[in-house]
Amino acid sequence: MPIDTQLTVNQAQQIAKLQTQFNQGLDADWPMAPTLARDDFAAVIVELGERYDHLGYKWWKKQQADHEQANMELIDVLHFAVSDVIEVLVQDGSASPVETAALKLAEASIRANADEALDAKWLLRHTALEGRPDLGRPLCFGNESLTQLFNMLYQAYGSAEAVYVSYVGKNALNHVRQQRGYKDGSYIKMWHDEEDNQVMMRLLLGNNDILKSNTPLDEAIALLTNYYDDHIA
Repeated sequence: MPIDTQLTVNQAQQIAKLQTQFNQGLDADWPMAPTLARDDFAAVIVELGERYDHLGYKWWKKQQADHEQANMELIDVLHFAVSDVIEVLVQDGSASPVETAALKLAEASIRANADEALDAKWLLRHTALEGRPDLGRPLCFGNESLTQLFNMLYQAYGSAEAVYVSYVGKNALNHVRQQRGYKDGSYIKMWHDEEDNQVMMRLLLGNNDILKSNTPLDEAIALLTNYYDDHIA
């Protein structure tokens, strides 16, 4: 498979590390001894439902599909999928769950092929087949479901680089939202008649500095914060 449709080892490691840092911002004891009750798969199901909403699942009425927003829901699914993989590894007694999760992401990205992408229902089917009832997890992201998720991501974004930058960008945008008043309602989500997601993608895609950086989240947060403060707030 062409190199631009595979995550590099560093990119996979960055995704696993950034997801861990984000989760620990909510619960400092995650993933080894979490104190905050969370349900990654409830979130996955909701995000996939929102993807259907953007694609227009109501066959009984006229709808306009919004593919950009639908694709962003897959990036949100990736956030929770990485969390799920790490949590399962912890439950299985892994000594290095974050590093092992990164390896699983890299391997899934190598196996993936946009031409083999299927509907989200098949993604959930794989997670059910790979479920771990012994761990109290009827749905799990195992090797096949991770591969199917990357199939869908590559179909949506065209390359691993675009998936990686989109993940970093959405992670950064979540930070900017919190820093600029998302919780108290003062944050402005529409940036000049476009949702912040869409502007974020345009600002970050093709940004080689972020793509090559060892601190991509910091650079993405700075870029988005400066844009928000200069042009929106």
